[in-house]
Amino acid sequence: MRSFAACTPSLAFALLLPLTLSAQGQNPPRSGRDTTARPRSGPDTLLRQYREPIRDAVREARNITRRGLRGDSATLAALNAEASASAFSNAEARAVFERARAAREQQDSALKSYRATTTQRVSLSMGPRRLGVQKLLFQGDNVADISWRRDVGVRVRPQGSRMTIPMASDVNGDFVAAVSVPYFPGREQLWFPSSDFGVVKTDVDDRDIIHPLARGAERWYRYDLGDSARITLPDGQIIRLQELRIAGRKPDWRTFVGSFWFDRERGQLVRAAYRLSTEIDIWSTALEEIEKDEEELKVLGPLQDSILRARLPRDVYVRDSAQRVRQRANDAEDKPGTFVTSLIRPMKARLDGITVEYALYKGRFWLPRAHSATASADVMFMHIPFRMDEKFTYEDVDGDFFLAAVPKARDRWAPRDSTDKDSVVVESTGSDVQVSVNVGGTSEKGVARRDSVQERRYGRGKVTQCRNDSTWTRVEERYDRALRIAYDLPCDMETLAKSPALPPSSATADDIFDLPSQDELLKALDLGLQVPWGPQLPKLRSGSDLFRYNRVEGLSAGLQVTQELGAGYTARGVARIGHADLHANGELHLLRSNGARTVGFGVFHRLSAANPEWAGALSIGPSLPALLYGRDEGFYYRNFGVELTERREQRRGALEGRLFLERQWTAGDSDVVNTFSLARAFGDRRFAPNILAEPGSYAGAQVTWSRTLVDRPGGLRWLNITRVEGATGTFEYARGSVESTLSRQFGGWAAAVTGSAGSSAGRLPFQREWYVGGLRTVRGQLPGTQNGDAFWFGRAEFGRGRGAFRPVAFFDAGWAGRREAFGQGTTQKGAGFGFGVLDGLLRLDIARGLFPNKGWRTDIYLGAPL
Repeated sequence: MRSFAACTPSLAFALLLPLTLSAQGQNPPRSGRDTTARPRSGPDTLLRQYREPIRDAVREARNITRRGLRGDSATLAALNAEASASAFSNAEARAVFERARAAREQQDSALKSYRATTTQRVSLSMGPRRLGVQKLLFQGDNVADISWRRDVGVRVRPQGSRMTIPMASDVNGDFVAAVSVPYFPGREQLWFPSSDFGVVKTDVDDRDIIHPLARGAERWYRYDLGDSARITLPDGQIIRLQELRIAGRKPDWRTFVGSFWFDRERGQLVRAAYRLSTEIDIWSTALEEIEKDEEELKVLGPLQDSILRARLPRDVYVRDSAQRVRQRANDAEDKPGTFVTSLIRPMKARLDGITVEYALYKGRFWLPRAHSATASADVMFMHIPFRMDEKFTYEDVDGDFFLAAVPKARDRWAPRDSTDKDSVVVESTGSDVQVSVNVGGTSEKGVARRDSVQERRYGRGKVTQCRNDSTWTRVEERYDRALRIAYDLPCDMETLAKSPALPPSSATADDIFDLPSQDELLKALDLGLQVPWGPQLPKLRSGSDLFRYNRVEGLSAGLQVTQELGAGYTARGVARIGHADLHANGELHLLRSNGARTVGFGVFHRLSAANPEWAGALSIGPSLPALLYGRDEGFYYRNFGVELTERREQRRGALEGRLFLERQWTAGDSDVVNTFSLARAFGDRRFAPNILAEPGSYAGAQVTWSRTLVDRPGGLRWLNITRVEGATGTFEYARGSVESTLSRQFGGWAAAVTGSAGSSAGRLPFQREWYVGGLRTVRGQLPGTQNGDAFWFGRAEFGRGRGAFRPVAFFDAGWAGRREAFGQGTTQKGAGFGFGVLDGLLRLDIARGLFPNKGWRTDIYLGAPL
């Protein structure tokens, strides 16, 4: 059984782990977990010798078990034939599909060689969902020359390899292993950042992502004929392309929805854009997989044990059996209870889109030109986006050039009978992407320690080779030994990070890759390309994301029911009630989404914040200060009505719109005594009074556009948010604001400046005015120190060191009042110091009010510039 940690990762593992696995070409262990993983220290030498036989036995037992669980071949053939009858929109769609399947399995054996250069970038960011501020956690760049000959194999010569972690002062590691090989015999045409799609697998494996062209895929997909196109080559040859629009039969994280273009005559994939047919609820999916593993293990365990008993010496078998027993006990302990799965909510991941582009060479060879993938996850109050891009340029296709033979690979942990091989090559069965960071300076002792780690990482063979040469060779095997690669590496690995072949560290993806072409492909993934209509069973849940604490409701608990309806539609309802006001609230929405775009219609009766962009304890994150130390910076009113909403995810931001027809009235004050907080230890602490909203009915619109205008690792970052709102009804008004934040690292220092201003027209009701003062506007001042129909504020911060832990000093000033007095009123001021963790993702501030209030305030919050 797989460990639960392998099934329920945060996004960093959900996305970077498949990348790592794709680099080493090894599948993550599934049921019948491989107990022979490489030990970290002091491993049993005898067990190392038998590691490969043990892995082969585990793999054989798993394959036998799954074949048995799926049913006999005759039954599967009957099921596939029945499904095939309803899988295609017409005979032409079936013909295109069959040619594409045949081309995938047979491939072109005429290509004998190529030389190419690959350029690759992988990035991972994280930030609070509510604020939309994303901080770069990791960025990796690779540039490498790749040579392949059918009679030799693959040799990779990295030209540059760099890892960027802005919050670390020193980064060491090996990102070379992430280099992608564009083609080798048996390579999968579709691309996915996982080893599951490294080589062609003829038949469907329903425990993994289901390939739409695999044998038996008709049971999971429907196929429709799309557009067609023609390409005329310089020699007059015409290539006819045909689009096949493919969608899963029901919402399932194992199936794709996408647009696939094929060479009509040869069946070769030419370009494609696809995504998963639904987002992944990580907890639910992992628990389902563990149940399947447990069921499979009942058959797999005895079979695996029998095979190993027959193939291994008795002493090795006994040790391996004991290790398997311990591993299964650990797996059982890893499985979380209801408390954990309820606490860490939401826990979901989404694949927004993958694009694949091929180019035709010498009029007959289709080879990969570019790949891209964008994905994201929401883990509690954090949003974690991921992006991967790579492109290939070919210097020689089907030419005749010399390529040195690829040495045979040997597990570096295997017993060494001699040192002869080490003087030629350092061998391994797979090389992970390895990263180590230092958040402070590097002392001489630290350098010695790091060098020792490097020697252990690469082995004595590297040391031996580099005594007489400036380069050394490493060999790895990917995809269960289907591909062997020789890396020709410099002895001084640090030169790769400084190579001029790399794009500048400040270069964006727009500067390196053909993103407009990718965007054009992704347009095919519109709201119309969806799985068919087919309502699924509703899901009822609660969790930490449905709890909140504020001055009106006190502790408010919610219950959510969600039902996927198919065709991209989802029905979602939330009901909640607070312990202090005992006022029931609820929302019911019908949403339709393709991942990048979501539209919805809703009916609601809810508590809303006057300035949700700054304050409002309406989710678990902003509720923590209210719960812990009795401070709620939001002002609230109630509203009831209907709304039309739309959200569009963009490459560097998001655009949100809302049309509403609603009734607004005061939420009043509840007798909320903060009995749950630490502040209770210092007295009977109560919240400050809420505002009195003006009753009224309104029809209007709101638009919010957040965009990162500049984002250069280690350089300038510029985030801009524009908000516009207008309504008519009891009062007629319009209001708008702009907020910009610029930040930059200057050697060992960092600085950030935030400026915001807004004004209005017409008569604003009290609940739609701006309330300046407090954590997000002028620190050190009380929330709502000033309010009015216009405002401005500015904030300056200076920090020392990198972002892992950074002391910061700041100064804020701001004003709110009547727009006629803009720039003439009394200015609020505050200053102080704080400490930022993980580049400001978590921040502690100690602020002193300078005017008009002069008290001290301490705040802990998420999403600071530094």
